Amino acid sequence: MRALVAGIIVAGLTTSFAHASGSCDETTLYKYMDDVKTNMKSLSFEVKQGNMEQAGVRVDNIIAALEKSKSETPFLFTEKGLEGDELAKRQGDYQEVMDDTIAVFKALDQALENGDKDKLNGLMNEINDQRKRGHRAFKADC
Repeated sequence: MRALVAGIIVAGLTTSFAHASGSCDETTLYKYMDDVKTNMKSLSFEVKQGNMEQAGVRVDNIIAALEKSKSETPFLFTEKGLEGDELAKRQGDYQEVMDDTIAVFKALDQALENGDKDKLNGLMNEINDQRKRGHRAFKADC
């Protein structure tokens, strides 16, 4: 079971969770997302080793980075020159995706605390779906 969960984490999330890349790598958001990526790799290792307490620490680090990321503006919005109502709408959409992602990580943290391996597996799939949703909507090609 641990190998399955670890495989899902590695396969689905070793790509950057970042909503910015390339020339965007100088943004604060990129740095937060890079922290998420690093912690996801460590989370995978901890789950594989059966160290659920340390996995929980990694999840807490991820949640903290995601919380900070909510106040940032994806580089894509700057790249597209969004302003006014359109920028506000897209920023709201971005924050909603971040809130949804944070909620899944909080559920994952609870599953780790409860040792609920079946729920862990489903939540890891949901995290991968959230990553894809965020990247499709907010990641710039730069």
